Amino acid sequence: MNYFFSDSVILFAPKIILGFVFAFGFFRYLFHRQPNYKLLVIILAAARVLYAAFLTAAQYYAWSRGALTEALLAPRYFWFYAYGRFWLNAFISIGVAFAFYLFLKFLKKSQERFFEEGETELGFLAALLVGWPNFVIFTPLIFISVVLISIFRGIVLKEAYTTLGWPFLLAAFLALIWGSWLIQIFRLGALKI
Repeated sequence: MNYFFSDSVILFAPKIILGFVFAFGFFRYLFHRQPNYKLLVIILAAARVLYAAFLTAAQYYAWSRGALTEALLAPRYFWFYAYGRFWLNAFISIGVAFAFYLFLKFLKKSQERFFEEGETELGFLAALLVGWPNFVIFTPLIFISVVLISIFRGIVLKEAYTTLGWPFLLAAFLALIWGSWLIQIFRLGALKI
């Protein structure tokens, strides 16, 4: 029973947190004239780091309980294992999201019409939400979403321009739901950490 509960928490807690952050970001974009995502970005980055710390502690505890696995707790081996298994994904997810944010800031300086207020931060949040390796799927989904939303806005709403807010949200939603499946289909499994 304890193992079932701990496995369920380990597997589903991140999905629940990501779902809540996505929903909160979505409604913030929908209902606020000048949305601010900085707090959500900080919470999500902290959650990624805390999750890596939790998994590290859980792994240490699990290995310390068995006579055979206790030998794996040698500091050099254990920290190398924990870094590669838990921390590297968190660092890459945060780093890629930050690099994407810097790219969006640069793009906004040269093509401001693509952005409404707060959309560069929304892009940062969306990239941090999908994490690594889903970011590899998220990026092309943004371009596909821009095309689809532009067609809809042009035909139905008679609007000439599409900003990147809705494409960020749609691409993040699709990457969160089908990212793992798409990574398998496109044979990108080597990117998983």
